[in-house]
Amino acid sequence: MSQKPSRFRVSTRTTSLMVLSAAILAACGGGGDTAVSEPVAVAPAPAPAPGPAPAPTPEPPPAAGTVRASFTATDQEFPNPERGFYRWAWSNLEALSAADAQDAYQQGYRLVYAPLNLSAYRGADLPASLLTQLEAAFGRARSAGIKLVVRAVYNYPENETDYRNAQDAPLARVLGHIAQLKPVLQRHGDVIAVMQAGFIGAWGEWHTSSNQLTTVGNRTQVRDALLDAVPPSRFIQVRYPPYVMDWTPTLPAQSVALSGGYRVGVHNDCFLASTTDVGTYSDNSTQRTAQRDYVDRLGQLAPFGGETCDPADEASPTPRTACADILAEGARYKLTYLNAEYHRTLFHDRWERDGCMAEVKRKMGYRLQLVAAAHADAVGRGESLALSLTVRNTGWARVFNPRGLQVVLRDTAGTTHRLDASGADPRAWLPGAEQAVALQVTVPPGLAAGSYTVWMAWPDADARLVSDARYAIRPANADSTTTGQRWDATLGAFSTGTSVIVR
Repeated sequence: MSQKPSRFRVSTRTTSLMVLSAAILAACGGGGDTAVSEPVAVAPAPAPAPGPAPAPTPEPPPAAGTVRASFTATDQEFPNPERGFYRWAWSNLEALSAADAQDAYQQGYRLVYAPLNLSAYRGADLPASLLTQLEAAFGRARSAGIKLVVRAVYNYPENETDYRNAQDAPLARVLGHIAQLKPVLQRHGDVIAVMQAGFIGAWGEWHTSSNQLTTVGNRTQVRDALLDAVPPSRFIQVRYPPYVMDWTPTLPAQSVALSGGYRVGVHNDCFLASTTDVGTYSDNSTQRTAQRDYVDRLGQLAPFGGETCDPADEASPTPRTACADILAEGARYKLTYLNAEYHRTLFHDRWERDGCMAEVKRKMGYRLQLVAAAHADAVGRGESLALSLTVRNTGWARVFNPRGLQVVLRDTAGTTHRLDASGADPRAWLPGAEQAVALQVTVPPGLAAGSYTVWMAWPDADARLVSDARYAIRPANADSTTTGQRWDATLGAFSTGTSVIVR
C-alpha cells in the first residue's frame, strides 16, 4: 500500500502544543466559573480515513519489435527464366514437340530459339492448320516450363555465304501474315521471351531483301505491325543498330520502357565476330563508335542478345574470342542471352578452356541477390505489413519482362499464403547496382492468428504462370540451416529465416 500524503500526518510537536493550550485555559478560569479545575489531558484528533488508492495507470502495449536478416551470396550457377544460354529447337516452331521442350528444361535451358518457317507461304495466306499447330506448340512450351525466342523467316540459308539469293515476301504479304499471327502471339505472349523481328531478308536478319523491305518506309511498317501483334508487355528485337537509331535518335528514360512506351531492342547475330561484328556496325570508325555507344545505352531499356558467328564473309576478320572480351562486352552491352551451340569452336570452347565459362553463365542476364531484410515482428489481421528489402543485381542485364513480387507467409502446418507486394518493380533493378526498396503487403482479415515464416518470391507476372514455381526467379543466395534461409523449388520462394506473429 502506498504511503499517505504528508497533509494527513499528525506530528508529536502538534500534540504537545494542544495539551499546553488546554492547561493555560484551565489556569485562567476558562469561563465564568471561579472553581479551579484539574487539568484535563486532550487526546490528539484522529487522522481522517484515507480515500481509495488511485487506480494504477495501465501499461502501454509494447511497441512492435523489428526483425532483421542478412543473407549470404552464392556463386552457384542455376537456371532462371528469360536469361542465359539458349539452344535451338529440334524443329521449327510449328512442330515443337513435348519431348523437345522437356529435354531443354531438363538440360537447364530456360530459353529455346524457335524459328517459324514461312517459306511455303511467300505467295499465300497462312493456312488455319499452321495456326493450329502454333497454338499447340506454345502450349507444349508452357507445359515444359520454358520460354521461346521467336523469329518468323521466309528462308534459312545453309551457311554464312549462301544467302545472296534468299527470297522473302512482298510487303503486303508480310503485313498480312503478321496480322494472321497476331491472335496467336497475343494469346501466348506469356511464353514468348522476346520476338525477333524476322520476316525481312536472309534468315530474317533485315539484309539482302528480295522485295526491298529494308527501305526506311517498308521496314518501319513491318516494325509497327510487329509491335501491334505481340503483347504490349513484350519487346521486339531488330538486327541492325542503325535502324533503331533512325527511329529513336534520343533514347527515352527507363520509366518509359517500364510503362510499355518503348519496346525495341537489338539482337546481334555476330557478337564478337569482327571489328564490325560482320556488318552489325559501320565500317566507318566514328559511326561505329556512335552505334556501339547507342547499343550500350539501349541495354538499359531493352533486352540484348543473339549469337556469335563464323566471320567467313569478312576479309581479315579479328574475332574477339578471349575471356577478357566476353566478360567486358557482356557487361557493356547488358547481354541477356546467347546461343549455346554456335559458333562454339571460336568462342565457347575457348571460354571453357580459359576458365571463364562459369562466370559467363552466372553473369548473363540478371542475377538478383538478397542482401538484407527487415520487418515488424507482429502485425494485426487486416493491417499492412511493411518490409524493407535490399537487393543487389550482380548480373549483366536487368529483368526485362513484367515480374511479380510477393511476400509468402507459411504457417506451422506448412500452409502458404501469397501476398502481392507493392512498392517495387524488379525490372528497375539495374545491373551492378544495389537497391533498397520498401514493400507493403496487406494481411488478409481472415488469416488465422499465429506465427508465420516469411518468404520472398518473384513469380512471373502472367496469370497463367504466376503459380508455376518453374517460372519464378531464384535469388543468388546460399541456403543456411543455421538461419533457416533456403530456396524451396516447389514453392518458388526463398525463406528469409524470419517470422511474424499475426494477431
